[in-house]
Amino acid sequence: MTRGARTLMLIGGGLLLAGAALGAYALKRTPAGEPDVKIIAHGERIDLAPHAVPGKYTVFDFYAVWCPPCRALSPALEKLAARNRQTLAIRKVDIVDWTMPVAEQHGIQELPYLVLFDKEGHQLAAGEKVFDELARLFGDAGLELERATEKPPAGAM
Repeated sequence: MTRGARTLMLIGGGLLLAGAALGAYALKRTPAGEPDVKIIAHGERIDLAPHAVPGKYTVFDFYAVWCPPCRALSPALEKLAARNRQTLAIRKVDIVDWTMPVAEQHGIQELPYLVLFDKEGHQLAAGEKVFDELARLFGDAGLELERATEKPPAGAM
């Protein structure tokens, strides 16, 4: 191989690595105008604290695709996150099914299940108490979340 060809290969390889690094960085960032919502696990054990977003309240949404109340809550959570882009992040944890390690690790017994961390990365609330905290922090928008997961009265269907 000639010296020129070797130089071109080195330059091309360097550009390829730089492009891959830039692409990975771009995937980690949330585009301007988009709510900060990311799926962080699919059934495997996960420690939440390292995924809390510094400077933002972080809601961890434990859900499953087969869960109707989860599907009802998701758009309301994303709407709340879109309205509060600078102060709220949503991290979604797909439990997949009840036998997965993450469900046991966090003692999940019903879905959806939420955990709220403050801007400094400390857990503020879990379960039903998260709705109260979100209402306190974000006003009526937080209450919309609770309404999204309410079950219809008996005989309403």
